[in-house]
Amino acid sequence: MAVEFSRNITFGQYLDLRSPIHRLDPRTKIVGVALLMLATFLVRTSFAGFAVLLLAVALIQLVSRIPLGYVLRGMRLLFSTMLIIFVFQVLFYPNPSPAGTFWRWGIISISTDGLLQGVVFLVRVVLLYYWTSTLMFVTPLMDLADGLEVMFDPLKYLRVPVNELVMVAVIALKFVPLLVAEIERLVKAQAARGERFNQGGLIERARKVGGILIPLFVNAFNRAEVLTTAMNARCYRGGRGRTKRRLLRFNRADALALIIMLLLSVGAVVLSRLFP
Repeated sequence: MAVEFSRNITFGQYLDLRSPIHRLDPRTKIVGVALLMLATFLVRTSFAGFAVLLLAVALIQLVSRIPLGYVLRGMRLLFSTMLIIFVFQVLFYPNPSPAGTFWRWGIISISTDGLLQGVVFLVRVVLLYYWTSTLMFVTPLMDLADGLEVMFDPLKYLRVPVNELVMVAVIALKFVPLLVAEIERLVKAQAARGERFNQGGLIERARKVGGILIPLFVNAFNRAEVLTTAMNARCYRGGRGRTKRRLLRFNRADALALIIMLLLSVGAVVLSRLFP
């Protein structure tokens, strides 16, 4: 059984393609992605609204130079989950119109309204995944941490440990590819010993997966302990007295990018209401 988790899970990885989007200030990219995500939630069931968001996808793909196949590869593992949610969305759609209902049995039905809402839900999930994964593709984790810390800096006056929270988020994202590689190594080791994860009943498969999860958690805790020791050895005491090697500055390209993302986000929401 071929196991290539690291090839299919691309979330959290950085691609150094040196595109114009890569050179933007991290705060610009964070605010731009936040605007697009907000527009994705606010857009109604409208072809015009989603067309504007798809235009934003095409523009980002063109400027960032990220291969489309690399982006789609990371969505493979989400496909089965999205398919299950789509089926539930279609079957349990509340109060479908009688004229558009093809089949009904109790609370379960198949209708044009349910199919439309299921497709819209899938499009929203794919767009949200695209915005967040693209942000990771074009922004190094340290730049992302610096941008978040500067943006949340006013919360320090409320005694919120901004540096510590950002550090935890960055470490969690950094652990994603490490844990994926660890799972792949454990699965290959078990397969080399004759274990077959695609055979047997539900209980037997659960037992096989349990044999992987236990050493995975043990190794994760060991990595966390090593990281804690390394941070204590470097006298890490949070954000108190820390200085920055590189200061973040906005330029004309950042202003232009923010204006474009704002226009696309507002345009998508407005058009979805004008042309439902």
